[in-house]
Amino acid sequence: MRKAHWGAAFALVALMLPVHAAEAATPQSKVATPRAEIGSLSDTSDPNDHHCSGSVVTSPRGNVIVTAAHCVYGKRNVFFTPGYHDGQAPYGTWQSAAIYVDDGWKTNQDIYGAGSPYDYAFVVLQPRSGKNIAEVTGSLNLHVDAGLPADMTVYGYPSAKDKPYLCDSNASRDGQYWETLQCLGIPGGFSGGPWVLRGTKELMGVIGGKGQDLPATDPRNYSVRFDGRVKALYDKAVAAPVPPGNGNLGYPLGSGSTWKHAQLITSGRFTGSTQLDMIVRWSDGEVTLYKGGSSTDPQKPFAGETRLAAAQSIWTHAKGIATVGSGLVVTWDDGEVTYYGSVDEGGFHNERQLAAPNALWKDHASYIAGLGGDLVVVWNDGETTLYQGIASNGLGAERQLAAPGSIWTHAQTVSGGNWTGSGTPDLLVRWSDGEFTIYGDVAAAGLGQERQVQAPNSLWTHASVTAGRGNGVLVRWSDGELTFYPDVDGQLHREIQLVAP
Repeated sequence: MRKAHWGAAFALVALMLPVHAAEAATPQSKVATPRAEIGSLSDTSDPNDHHCSGSVVTSPRGNVIVTAAHCVYGKRNVFFTPGYHDGQAPYGTWQSAAIYVDDGWKTNQDIYGAGSPYDYAFVVLQPRSGKNIAEVTGSLNLHVDAGLPADMTVYGYPSAKDKPYLCDSNASRDGQYWETLQCLGIPGGFSGGPWVLRGTKELMGVIGGKGQDLPATDPRNYSVRFDGRVKALYDKAVAAPVPPGNGNLGYPLGSGSTWKHAQLITSGRFTGSTQLDMIVRWSDGEVTLYKGGSSTDPQKPFAGETRLAAAQSIWTHAKGIATVGSGLVVTWDDGEVTYYGSVDEGGFHNERQLAAPNALWKDHASYIAGLGGDLVVVWNDGETTLYQGIASNGLGAERQLAAPGSIWTHAQTVSGGNWTGSGTPDLLVRWSDGEFTIYGDVAAAGLGQERQVQAPNSLWTHASVTAGRGNGVLVRWSDGELTFYPDVDGQLHREIQLVAP
């Protein structure tokens, strides 16, 4: 063959060979088979109105998804539809219970120019039909400090499409806080979509952070690098209390905005239910009885609600309530003290006046708590008193637990329960610095046995109302959140969120 012919042959072969990697065609997104762990985000329960993407991330309770901060920040609710396609929600649509973004996002939300290294978020989802989302869909594993470059598959839901899309590309580091990859066809709606190590379930990033205003012809895409900051926010989300949801509580309790007005709470065995009942006096004078659940499941604590007194009733003047025996002690703002021998869904019965209106109880009694058949009173000078056998003795049998001028001037809430396992009632105290303590066997041993449940801390200064519930503790927080800690034994082992903030 002549030399000239060889040249022509080489040219032909060159045209037929793949180009070098640097000259390869830029990857393009394409329609993907829906994955159960990946879904669309919307502001309403209609999944057709989706605007971002997210994915279920492995967590202890299986109730957490990850997305971009700019998809969820400032929103009261978002809705996640895993495996969404063609208007269908094969695994249902799940509502948020809590949204977690990095504090840095609040001051740096630049996803266009230099970028925000805080564009990531975790969302805790409410259960559906008694199950958390990962039980239904499976999950992806959060992978921090991943080695790059690496082959990656990016998933997302373009806002104008009704199917998921994916793009296979190679991701590399881009400075301290970024990962980047090249792909065309990633429009609005992909934000928050997961970056998954190809062929695995290792979640290494989410679309977002910067480059959100690049033209469609620019193939650059970014994710905040998943590092210790991301892991810290994840830890905060997975430590969130079990949220309420369909079938989770046995009886719905309403919203945090309502529960901000729950001023007095006590629990007792008033109706004969399996679990203890709860009485709440609201700021407008309404009094409500929540009947205890019919099972022993602490996530289904109540079975119904009965109004015992209407708003603007005489109960606007109730200063304190405490369960004593099977009845209720009430202190009133004029100093009167009364005892109702029994309470049920029909109202308050067998009323007995323990003290007529008087200046002592009006001006100096700060808090009361029931300990079995006894009553504890914390006075505003720090004296703490135990009145024994209220049903038979009234306020006659008095025992001093702490002298005036004691540390008890710093007590903020008190309540009774059974936490030390001895069978003798214990006293629970939340102090002004957030410390939370239990005094065991108070009726028998005075204040001799103290257990610190929480050291002084800022969080528990927001525990506005605390109430013992058997061997558990109910807490109404300052933002209206209502939580229940079952099986307290000197430590708080788990938290069940009954009402979201």
